[in-house]
Amino acid sequence: MPKPYFLSRPSGLYVRFRVPDDVRHKVGLRFIVRALGPLRGDSARLLAARQAVALSAVFDRLRKGDGEMAGIDPKKLIESAERSLADGSAREWTGTDVQIGGVRFGSVTTHGAEDTLDFIATMKAAVELQAALGTRSPPEPAAPAPPPISPPAVASAEPKLSKAIETYLADLEAAKRDRKTIIESRHSLRILLGVIGDVPSSTLSQDHARTFFDAVRHWPSNATKRPEYRDLDVAQVVALSKTNAEPEPAAHTINKHRQRLSAFVQSLLAARVLAHNPLKGIVWMTEHAADADVETGRAFTTEELQAIFDKDAFGAWAKKYPHRFWGPILGLYSGARVTEIAQLYAADIETIDGVPGFHITRRFDGQKIKNKQSKRFVPLAKPVIDAGFLDYVAEVRQAGHERLFPHLPNSTGLGFGRQLSRQFSTYIKKRGVADSGVGFHAFRHTFATLLDKAGESMEAISRLTGHWDGQQAPSTLGKFYIHRETIPLRVATLAKFAPGVAVPNYTRGQFAKSLTASGPVDRDSEE
Repeated sequence: MPKPYFLSRPSGLYVRFRVPDDVRHKVGLRFIVRALGPLRGDSARLLAARQAVALSAVFDRLRKGDGEMAGIDPKKLIESAERSLADGSAREWTGTDVQIGGVRFGSVTTHGAEDTLDFIATMKAAVELQAALGTRSPPEPAAPAPPPISPPAVASAEPKLSKAIETYLADLEAAKRDRKTIIESRHSLRILLGVIGDVPSSTLSQDHARTFFDAVRHWPSNATKRPEYRDLDVAQVVALSKTNAEPEPAAHTINKHRQRLSAFVQSLLAARVLAHNPLKGIVWMTEHAADADVETGRAFTTEELQAIFDKDAFGAWAKKYPHRFWGPILGLYSGARVTEIAQLYAADIETIDGVPGFHITRRFDGQKIKNKQSKRFVPLAKPVIDAGFLDYVAEVRQAGHERLFPHLPNSTGLGFGRQLSRQFSTYIKKRGVADSGVGFHAFRHTFATLLDKAGESMEAISRLTGHWDGQQAPSTLGKFYIHRETIPLRVATLAKFAPGVAVPNYTRGQFAKSLTASGPVDRDSEE
């Protein structure tokens, strides 16, 4: 029996059968392709199987040398079945002595409209194959073709792409997914819709996926803010970006777009809107692109650290708000991510077994962690304690603030670290650290790099950076989970961190004015 191979095309779903080599010269075709109309999922597979049975019988007859097509005219059977659908009598329809050429099927009974539609499509496929073989059916008077019948329930299962995207994003909202995830998913799917159009979602193909990847490879950075791009539609942005020869995003960025598209495609596959995954067979941009935890960038050099923490320059930049002062210092001596630091609450600062440190968790409003393995307790390095950090924590508590850095906003829902990250990037560029993509995250690379050079194991470093799961040896800074008994080990590891720069000391009451009442929200990204 010929094996069906399903094809998703812009015009709908099709099934292709390969004509066996030994009868190909009689048929004159290598493949026979049939439209499946609105059918999807099990219904489409059932119809394809029935067509395969009919074709198999015809091929067997051809092998026996019988090219005649005799018996009851299949067109009349088709008309009879379609009439039963039209007049509502298709609950059970029976055709007797069903025969195509020398192939006899006997009586055929269908149960319900869906079975009848399947039978009609199968018989039409056999009639068209009959025509392809150069044979004729008995002549009959011309008659107007009955109107096509499309079951409303099947048609409604084919949402347009825009509607499918809207539903998917609403599901993310209902599932309480991270706000950043929702915003980034909306961005990627907007590009998809903009470059391939509002096609039926069931027709998504590899060609569509490749068109999408071409668009994200040419998507300019900050397109929604730059005057030359912000008022253009998606297709116009891509076209102008190509004209302007905008630099291509990093492979990591392109692969993040792929991950978002893949999540959307999986939802369509689960709903049986798609029969096949259009991303299957399209390779990732880089060897490690499928790793969602890839972190790009480089470490700061000693000279750059000295420029960043220059007493006069750093003091001037950080004088208004405590997060500018303590954020970089904590980043340098902990390797923590900017969001992990910016979202700290005063209650997160705690002494455990005589070791002062801070919890990275999500027990308070607005807090989030990258994954469950990121949860950890990070001891405070001696230079941080000596600089007066615990004095500042006491002042925050005395002022009645819950959050350690109360002036950082989270108005976009993307996390408290967004503003500090932007401010720090602006500051270090003015200090001569102008490499593209180098920002607060470079503290994390600096921390791990210098400890590695000091001879610390990957496992020891991972306990502090929050990658290891505590159960197996990590690879490329794998995962992490909190173990209270490892606190002394973390303290010992931290003692070996020597960045070669002196951080400024905190003066008690230095931020007393800004801590009064709620203090103004720091929205300034230019200073």
